[in-house]
Amino acid sequence: MQIRYMNATFGVLAQAELTLQPGLNVIYAPNESGKSTWSRFIRSMLYGVNTREKTPLADKNRYAPWSGAAMGGRMDVSVGDDVYTIRRRTRRANAPMGDFSCTYDGTATSVPGITAQNAGEQLLGITPEVFARSAFISQAALPVDQDAELERRIAALITTGEEETSYSETHERLRKQQNRRRYNKNGQIPALEREISEMDGALRHLDELRSQHRRIAGQMEMLQAQQTDLQAQQRQWALLEKRATWQQFRQAREDADQAENRLAALRELAGQLPDDSTLAHLENQCAILTSGAKDMQRAAQSAEIAVSSAHLAQRQYSEHPLYPADEEGLLNRIENIEVPDVPAKWPFWLFAALAACALMAAAVTLALRLKPLIWAVAAAVGVCSAAAAVLRQVSRTRAERQRSQRQQQRALLSQQIEEYLPLREASREAADQAAEAERLYQVVRRQQEDGTASLLEKLTPYRSAATLEEAAVTMGELRRQKNTVDAAELQLREQRMRLEWMEQNLPKGDAPDLDTPIQQPTMNQAQLHSALDQTEANLRATQTRMDTLAGQIRSMGDPDDLISRREQKQQQLDRLQEEYDAIAMAMDALENANLTLQNRFSPALGARAAEIFAAITGGKYNRVLLGRDFSLAAEAVGDTAQRNVQLLSQGATDQLYLSVRLAICDMVLPRDKSVPLIMDDALITFDDSRLHAALDYLLKEGEKRQILLFTCQRREADYLAGRENVNLVEL
Repeated sequence: MQIRYMNATFGVLAQAELTLQPGLNVIYAPNESGKSTWSRFIRSMLYGVNTREKTPLADKNRYAPWSGAAMGGRMDVSVGDDVYTIRRRTRRANAPMGDFSCTYDGTATSVPGITAQNAGEQLLGITPEVFARSAFISQAALPVDQDAELERRIAALITTGEEETSYSETHERLRKQQNRRRYNKNGQIPALEREISEMDGALRHLDELRSQHRRIAGQMEMLQAQQTDLQAQQRQWALLEKRATWQQFRQAREDADQAENRLAALRELAGQLPDDSTLAHLENQCAILTSGAKDMQRAAQSAEIAVSSAHLAQRQYSEHPLYPADEEGLLNRIENIEVPDVPAKWPFWLFAALAACALMAAAVTLALRLKPLIWAVAAAVGVCSAAAAVLRQVSRTRAERQRSQRQQQRALLSQQIEEYLPLREASREAADQAAEAERLYQVVRRQQEDGTASLLEKLTPYRSAATLEEAAVTMGELRRQKNTVDAAELQLREQRMRLEWMEQNLPKGDAPDLDTPIQQPTMNQAQLHSALDQTEANLRATQTRMDTLAGQIRSMGDPDDLISRREQKQQQLDRLQEEYDAIAMAMDALENANLTLQNRFSPALGARAAEIFAAITGGKYNRVLLGRDFSLAAEAVGDTAQRNVQLLSQGATDQLYLSVRLAICDMVLPRDKSVPLIMDDALITFDDSRLHAALDYLLKEGEKRQILLFTCQRREADYLAGRENVNLVEL
């Protein structure tokens, strides 16, 4: 089966689309952009959403569409020559994606035999539990936990014959046979040992001598073998030193080639780079322009503040009642306000004189007893005098009031002029300041624009940038790339110098075989030299003692009879002991066989996982030990020590788990179904070399099955760019 197209409304995905191809599909997307959601969507489309889970992290809650729409999706898959369209929709809130259909592509005809419950098993040939522990691989769930369904499937695939338990009966029969020969101090073997012990009394002295002779002869052989071994180790040390020197030289040559290739790749990737002085000049100019941008911003703010102040001053000026009069017109207005003179008061003596005249006229008239006309004249004179005085006073009062009003008008106008003229001056000064601030801002802006244009033009031969901010980012990237290239050049020079020095100091003669492993001697060279001298001295002393014992044995005669009978007993004892040992070995073998049957799937699965682990680690590990509970350990090449998975680095641990996952896929997944392999950030902890090895393996695996590799890194796409059977997708 191969997935061709998907449309999902699932979690963060809202009508999102993804088109896939056969082979290896590398889907790149940053974190939290939907990679894991797509992986879970595929599993949900095949096996449905478990509605019985009640936790907040259940799929029905965790992947509820963020948009608020109903959960659902579409998946187009090719099965053989047919193309199926699978749809799951949500009609009821308590049954997400419960509405299922599987039709032939472009038609409404349902595919017979495929339902919502069995779609995954019909299309892939495996249960959801097996799928989750084999073809569904995520970085957060690389380890394989024990599952009865998976164990039964693996056991059914690789176990042959009956698995009936006969171990206990066979073990009991062997135990009885073993007890007949020896059970503590009873049995056939202890009886023969006692008979031989009694015969040894007569032959004790002779046996002691012969035993000493044999022991010394054995020591002699051991010393001779030890001498031969030490001499061989000396030759081996010489070969190892020569081999190590050549290996270091070959490794140095490979390191130099790798450094040269890396430098070439870095140069090709970086493209044209400026020299140090040019880049420093560009960075300095960028820093100045960045600072100038702040100055321009401050100038713009100052201009804006000055314009606002000018507008405020102009508004205050224009709102004044005297606006828009000038100073000369205002002074003329003041001059035009005339203050009238107030008539002078009549003196008191004048009123007194008029009154006296009237009184005198009246007195004279009374004294002289004049005619009435005289009285009338006198009265008229008095009345006229009083009226004139009254009219004079009224006129003066009116003049004083008018004068006071005109003075108040002039005072008010003077006060307004005093307020108005500073406002007019402040408005003019604010307008001048705003114009000057605007002029300064335009000057700074033109300088900034000219400088930015110059910088972008200078940067164009190396990289393109449209703004100062992009130029700053680009120059940062140029600096990082140049530092990386310079470091690579320095490393290449150092490695070439080291290679030249090593080539001049290579051992004479032809190069040894560097690929055939050579076992390292057990002792170092100083220990070996001392041990060889001691061994040769012991050989001489042992030869002397053995010659002495041989003379003593010859002097004691021939005890053939006793020796013959003892040998017969010893043969019986040896035969019984061999039978006893054989029974013990049989019991051990039976226990091992029973253990093998109990863990029947571990060796085959471990062997396949070891092949994959060796491939993606560059051959560093050649053995994987897998327990029945999927506990893991690994053995490195040339090292028999077992390394538990907990003792490995995080990267090696993930690689080992991935190897077991892929091995399970090889053994468990039906070959006729071509089950797609879903991988979600499964390679994130791999270093570059092991990542490349893993991708090479997946590329070959992609010839057999479709692989969906979701990743948050661009390393996979960079390495696989231009390869056949690879589809690169960026979400």
